[in-house]
Amino acid sequence: MHHGRRRYRAVQRAFIDQADRPVLLKRLPANEALREMITWMWESYDDARVHEGKWRRRLVQLAQKVEVVQRLEALPGVGWIRAATWYAYLDTPWRFASKSALYKYLGIGLLRKHSGNGPEHLGVPLQAHRLLKWTILGAAQSAVAQGKNPFADLYGRWIQQGLSARLARRNVARAESATLWGMWKNGSAYRPEWVGVAAAAQRGDSGVSARTMAD
Repeated sequence: MHHGRRRYRAVQRAFIDQADRPVLLKRLPANEALREMITWMWESYDDARVHEGKWRRRLVQLAQKVEVVQRLEALPGVGWIRAATWYAYLDTPWRFASKSALYKYLGIGLLRKHSGNGPEHLGVPLQAHRLLKWTILGAAQSAVAQGKNPFADLYGRWIQQGLSARLARRNVARAESATLWGMWKNGSAYRPEWVGVAAAAQRGDSGVSARTMAD
């Protein structure tokens, strides 16, 4: 399975890499119209990449002028694009009465479910804002990959406690979203020393358990 996926991704890259295009054209049937069509498609792709870069730079310029986005961008793993996405799509932090409501909207919370008299189990919300969900999960993954920040430290702690990498990343996403939400509501700057403090205070100790973030 994994070998097949790697091969598929390699083929995808080959179709768009300019250095590979002459070789691929030679593999096509001797059909002039087909070769022209493929060449035009590549030209359209190249133009789209240029415009994408321009729009990304323009979006960053606009984001840098928004005070809220300036503060949110400071979080590890967030950056200008994710901060602007969070700001634009959430619209206001006051639409959520609690962190649990925010987690549910983002699709990163846990719901307790049971069928009839059967045992209760935890699951993730099926309905969520998918763009924001992948924005915050991407921010969590980037923060962990960057290392040397409070969110990466939390990730390492949860891994040591026995959580899978997937659940640990989801917990980091909750920590990131709670921090972003709190900063937006309070008008405060990013304070690394505050990450995880509220959850630890609820436990009455200096650590943050995997269960604390899951609840």
